[in-house]
Amino acid sequence: MSFQFLPNYFKKVGLFIFIVSGIPSFSKGLVDGRNAADGIPTPETFEAFTFLGIHFTESLYDTLVFVGIIGLFLYLFSKDKIMDEFLLRIRHEAIQLTFLATVVFVFLMLIINPNWRIGGMALIEYQVVLFLIINKAKKFWSSPGKGAENE
Repeated sequence: MSFQFLPNYFKKVGLFIFIVSGIPSFSKGLVDGRNAADGIPTPETFEAFTFLGIHFTESLYDTLVFVGIIGLFLYLFSKDKIMDEFLLRIRHEAIQLTFLATVVFVFLMLIINPNWRIGGMALIEYQVVLFLIINKAKKFWSSPGKGAENE
């Protein structure tokens, strides 16, 4: 029995969910970065904020982060238009590289700064994004002229 991928149209559904749920997080990060550049300190704890007339509390914000990760997983587990053993091998290699890069990164950060902490959701989100980047790059470089059309 082999793993059953989702249909190809879930790539678009997953990306849409990820982008829509990531807009408030992006805007909060943009505002926090702008405030830090102006010398305004970033609060240590979460502060509710309003974006496009919607009041975002910490629980809603955390829920949107979780929904964004679900969108990435929908994209991740959807089939390519053409699915063959070569593309499955590329996916497996991308998973291995992602795991290796994550382990090396975490160890280096802990060596550089022993007090460094990262949340579980953030680590999962970074791993999924890194996998998508590595997978896309491997497809692009392994079959000249055909990397982009297999999406």
